[in-house]
Amino acid sequence: MSHRHFCDSAGHWWDCNGTALRRGETEPSVCLCVACGRPLEGFDHGECDAPVELVVCPEHQEEERRRMDEARKAYERRAAQFGFEEKWTRMKALPDGPEKDALGGEIVEWLFGDGDRQRQ
Repeated sequence: MSHRHFCDSAGHWWDCNGTALRRGETEPSVCLCVACGRPLEGFDHGECDAPVELVVCPEHQEEERRRMDEARKAYERRAAQFGFEEKWTRMKALPDGPEKDALGGEIVEWLFGDGDRQRQ
């Protein structure tokens, strides 16, 4: 018996044998039902209303690992150019007030807004 996951790296369904390697893990782990918490294999989950787990399939794991590593390195370069660590440390040390708010706003803009044009 097997169950299916959706490979969010390549956009396809794949059949799983009961364990899968998830992001951030070094060893495969047992696939559990999100609704009831029991293993997906060996139990009837017909009554469970659980979403499908997004797990990169074995075929695309190395490609996904490479892309994640490239994205992490690109973020680290941008963060260094922006001075993120220094600004974050300075902001945390400031007392509440307009200077802290302004620096916090600058950091938030860089993280989530249009402040970092290189992301486009």
